[in-house]
Amino acid sequence: MRTLALFTLAASALFGQATIPFNLRFQQGQNLTVLADGGTASLPADAVGQQTSGTLNLTYRGNPGTNVTISTIDITGSQDFAISGLSETPFQILGGNSVNASIRYLPTSANRATARLVITYRESATPNVTGSFSLNLIGVAPDFAFSYTPPGGNTQPLLNGGTISFPQTVVDTTANATLTITNRGSGNGTLSSIASSGAAFQLVGAPLPGTTVEAGRELRVGVAFTPKQVEPSTGSVTVELPDRRVSFNLQGSGTSAQFTYELVSENGSATVFQPDQILTLPDTVVNERSTVVIRVRNSGTADGRIAVVAATGTGISVADVPPLPIVLAPGNRFSFTVSFAPTAAGRVTGRLRIGTDQFDLTSNALGPVLSYAYIVSGVSTAVTNNGSVNFVSTPVGEGTSVQFQISNTGTAPGNVTAISITSANAVFEISSLPRLPVTLDPGQATTFNIRFSPTALGSASATLRVDSQTFTLNGTGANPAPLPSYRFEGATGVQDALTQPAISLTLANAYPLALSGTLTLTFNSEGFSNDPSVQFATGGRTINFTIPANQTRALFANNSNTIRLQTGTVAGTITLTPSFATDGGINLTPTRPDSLSLTVAAAAPRLLTAAVSARTATSITLLVTGYATNRSVTTLDIQLTPVSGESLSATTFTLNVESAFLAWYQSTASQQFGSLFTATLPLTIGGELSTNTSLTQLSDAVQSISVTISNRVGRSAAQTVTLR
Repeated sequence: MRTLALFTLAASALFGQATIPFNLRFQQGQNLTVLADGGTASLPADAVGQQTSGTLNLTYRGNPGTNVTISTIDITGSQDFAISGLSETPFQILGGNSVNASIRYLPTSANRATARLVITYRESATPNVTGSFSLNLIGVAPDFAFSYTPPGGNTQPLLNGGTISFPQTVVDTTANATLTITNRGSGNGTLSSIASSGAAFQLVGAPLPGTTVEAGRELRVGVAFTPKQVEPSTGSVTVELPDRRVSFNLQGSGTSAQFTYELVSENGSATVFQPDQILTLPDTVVNERSTVVIRVRNSGTADGRIAVVAATGTGISVADVPPLPIVLAPGNRFSFTVSFAPTAAGRVTGRLRIGTDQFDLTSNALGPVLSYAYIVSGVSTAVTNNGSVNFVSTPVGEGTSVQFQISNTGTAPGNVTAISITSANAVFEISSLPRLPVTLDPGQATTFNIRFSPTALGSASATLRVDSQTFTLNGTGANPAPLPSYRFEGATGVQDALTQPAISLTLANAYPLALSGTLTLTFNSEGFSNDPSVQFATGGRTINFTIPANQTRALFANNSNTIRLQTGTVAGTITLTPSFATDGGINLTPTRPDSLSLTVAAAAPRLLTAAVSARTATSITLLVTGYATNRSVTTLDIQLTPVSGESLSATTFTLNVESAFLAWYQSTASQQFGSLFTATLPLTIGGELSTNTSLTQLSDAVQSISVTISNRVGRSAAQTVTLR
């Protein structure tokens, strides 16, 4: 058992005071505030995570020669506040003297934080009277958020390192965006400075350094973009805050020339086409070549510069391109050739890039053409190279299959030599492969099966390779079967304090997958104290368990079917709530899991031990221990039984101990012991020894001492100490 703190019961009454005997002043920066009991001290911080502090001065107004004892100093509420600089309580302040305490506020969020500082004291003039006073603490901090509105666009959020993008802007004209700085916090914030870089960018209406933005308000700054060239321009905006630097990229490009693109036929006629339009190249027999002529003309009003002419795609290339870069004056033009020389049959796609404009290219390579499809429930879905084969959502632990088909839709026989799957796991599997290599005549097809067996929730993918063709296999692991209902067995209802009841957890039906889980204990105290001894017998308020596949009983530590918990000594409700997951990490816990509630009722106090700790000729000191589940004791009764033939001046004592126990149970020191207490009872023995006794001192005349304690619920059983 832990060693409990001792306190001595006093038989004096406590009286409240109308006013407090202190002068209170609080200084934060240059601001000095005179406070009264219940007053408010404000601590505005520069930013979240940046500490601010103030000095609280307590001056005792007592007369010289008197003193006051500061008994306790407690802060409740937000944990962002702390107090330091005072001696360890209890400590004394002489009349007319003062002490200073530093109150710190370290905000962990931008929300308004509140706390309450309570100080209890006893004056030497009235040592049995305990007084107290309190101060309210308020902390605020700013929180800046950023957004921008592009020219003619909608407002967009902006994170540190984000980009303010401008649309293409005619050279030597100006486009304007707006940077909005919003203080979302609870306190005013300061902008140390704001500046921009980049020759094409300039701030409009920038605030002065040290500008204050009030809580809930915003500040808008214009950003002007004036391009001097068509190439992209970059820059940045930097905002200096008290706690950090925030920077945003600036990006824009200019435009002036206008290019027109023409496809020139063999007879010299021209067809205009636009950027991002699909250009169809002539169908070409495998291992032969076809060409088309592209003509580019500057139909704009200024010189245009083209730095790139290039093409991508299997068998697609450009030729006869003039030296780059090309600068076209208005009305000028140039031409080049696009060649298509396929090496394999099928549909071919590519991209043509001319300067900053791009075009899709497509053509057919004539020869054997292998086409691909997958079949699910009799429905065939075509798929091309780099396409996707999609499986239906499949519960974990089950499997589903598709049939993959390869068909030759070309004009010559085609061969398939290799089929394989590459993936990071083995959830996809091939079966019923044809004998490879296989030759497919025109119009002929072959098939094989692909099975998807997920082992985890969520998406899974792999790559199917058919010779040089690749296909992405996509599947989704769905939730397995729902968890059966479960029940708790063992302890139920009301439990005695200081006991270790046992409980177990059982599924209504066996589950096919192995499960793991956590049983969590929570305690809702009725005595305003979260008794730390309320926990599992193995320690802590959580414990792991497992349920093997196809079984129902939960196994705790050492493969036990039961787990014990400690009920502690404070009245309240103990709630046990389980969570469940598969070994693969799939959460099976119900949205509203059933819990087991056990109650420790508020009851009459109980004495655990009573013993003599000291003894003199005329006094006996008792040491008693016990607990009161409602953390309340009102009276203590003592019954002295004299030795036969001896008499005592008083044998029955009733002490009003409510205030003493209230002070103990409200103290920080008591929190770790639940409702347990240890009390010292000094007893003075009155009377005279008889003339014919062999006893040598008056305390020897006590045969035994019985102690009982009471509260508003009832009275404890007596604890008796026999002295002779």
